[in-house]
This record gives sequence, structure tokens and C-alpha cells, in this order.
Amino acid sequence: MPKSFKGLALGIAAAAFTTLAVTGQPQAATFKLTAGSSHPPIVPWAVALRDLIVPESTKRAKALGHTLEWTEAYSGVLYNFKNTLEGVQDGLADVGWVGTLWEPNKMPLHNVTYFAPFGTSNVQALLEIGRELHEKIPAMNQQWTKYNQKLLGVFATDAYILMTKKPIKSVADLKGLKLFAPGAVARWVEGTGAIGIDAGLPVYYNGIKTGVANGVISPTTGILPFKLHEVAPILTQLQMGGALPGALTMNLNTWKKLPPELQKMFLELGNEYGDWVAKRVIGFYNKTVDVMKKNPKVDVSVLSMDQQRKWAKSVPNVAAEWVKRTEARGLPAGEVLKVYMDGMRARGEKPLRDWDK
Repeated sequence: MPKSFKGLALGIAAAAFTTLAVTGQPQAATFKLTAGSSHPPIVPWAVALRDLIVPESTKRAKALGHTLEWTEAYSGVLYNFKNTLEGVQDGLADVGWVGTLWEPNKMPLHNVTYFAPFGTSNVQALLEIGRELHEKIPAMNQQWTKYNQKLLGVFATDAYILMTKKPIKSVADLKGLKLFAPGAVARWVEGTGAIGIDAGLPVYYNGIKTGVANGVISPTTGILPFKLHEVAPILTQLQMGGALPGALTMNLNTWKKLPPELQKMFLELGNEYGDWVAKRVIGFYNKTVDVMKKNPKVDVSVLSMDQQRKWAKSVPNVAAEWVKRTEARGLPAGEVLKVYMDGMRARGEKPLRDWDK
């Protein structure tokens, strides 16, 4: 993070940084907390902070005899999309959404869905698998601790789709295209002749409009809120799968200052956060596809299954590379991949490529 930007963020956050003030009652306390997000509250995972976490925690804390005073800082006020991990780690936000998809080096295990694409778009199945990964594999939680955070709850996104300026009828049509593709998603176009450009939803619109990119690989939920169809009006559906892009976390120093009853409350809310987001992500997906199909300026099509399989097979074995590279660091990437792939198959999902075989 640039020094000037970080200094500004620290200045904005200083007044809201976690403090503890004991009231007249021995067990009652007031906690000043900051909720932060790089994204505006127009996508489900950011809306959930504003509409679920802040009001519900305030209400439930009051019932437990405590007072929460929130400062809400969304839309990149404290940090941008590339600094969500550091934003919570450094305490700029006490509670925030962390996008691990931009942290393939710091949080490699949490990027399994990005190194095993063409899986499932079943949001509920992905959510369950995300929770299962944290329950079965201690290293998943240990990585959060390493970066001074307490996991509150995971969440899942819906299907990634392709939005471009020109029609895509075959894999050959991708050749030469520059596509915004966050984090490891850029690897998904290797072998197709397209070029992946790492970025995030807040910059896609202007980037496509100005010619930085010819389109984007994005969760379907991001299209309407960021009006991507206005600059890339060709929507191509295919089984790229959804993802586990991050989680809701709390700064570990903040966590340790909370009494047990509030810690328990935040864990319960973190679990509800995943369910809350899943329900709305599914709703966003259905609404988006319906709106796009009714828009005369947007062309909606489905890539043939033959071409989808061709695309999936054209990608280098990024999963094997990821496992080898990550296990060399002493992390159980092979186990994570197995739990992820087995989790899909156990739920009746049929990935286009079995990355663990």
C-alpha cells in the first residue's frame, strides 16, 4: 500500500480504532468498532456488512448487556481491493470482508477454487465445502491467525461468466483478447490465446471502456451493480464454476478484547453471513440473467459443451502446479484439493475436469 494512501487510511480510521470503555456495570462494556470493505455495498458480500453484521451485532450485544458503536467505511474508504487482507490485519477495519482471491501467495490454501476451475456453480454446495475445509484442515484457520485475524465465516460466489465486446462462439474466438481476470483467474485463459489482467470489480467498467481490456471474467452478481453490460454487452455462459473468494474476518487484537459472550455472538453471525450472502447471490444470479436476456442491447448465449470441454482441457494443469508449489512451503495443498473435489462429487456435482486425478 503506498505510504500516502496508508497514512490517509490510518488517519481516517484512527478515531474508529477499537477501544474499550467499561461502564458503571461490572460486566457491561462499550466497544467502538469499524466495519470496512473495499467494495461498495451493492454486491451481496459487502451489503451483508451493512445490513446484517452491523445492525444485528448491535442488537444482540445490547441484549447481552454491551454496547457496540460502529463506524462504517465501505467503497474503499480505508483500503482498496488489493489490500483487504492488510486492512483487517493492521486494524484499519475491526471487521471486514477479505478477498483471498487477490492473495495467492499469502493465502494459497484459500485459493483452491481458483486453481481448480470449471467445477460447480452450486453456491450452497460451495459454501458447505468452504466450511468443511476449515473444519477438517487446521492449516486453513492457521493462515488467518498468521495474518492477525479470526475467521468469522466463509462465503461463496455464483458462476463466473464471460462478458466481452465481441461474440464468443468457440475457444478460438478468445485468441488475442485482453480479459480482466482477478488473481489466479488469469490462469483460466492460458492455452486459449487470451491474456488475463489482474483487477477487481470496482475498476472493470472504466478499464473496458478505455480499452485496457476487451472484456471480463466475473461472477454473474457483479454485472448489474457495476453495469458491466454497458461496456461489454456480449454475455457468454459456461461452466467455469463459482468460487470461495474470501471470508468475513475480525482483527485478532480486537477479538481478544471481546468477552466470551460477544465472541460467541460474532461467530454465530459469521455463520449467518455465509447463508445470507448465498441466498442473495443466487437471487442476484437469477435476476441478472433475466434482465440481460430482456435487454435488447445485450446478447446472451451459452458456449457449446464441446467448446467448454475444449477450454477446460486447454488450461495447463494449474492445480498440480499449485499443489507442488504450495506443499513445498509446508502447506497441505494436496489435502485441500482432495477435500474440495471430493466435496463436489459427494454432492452430485460434475466438474468439467478432475484436477485431483
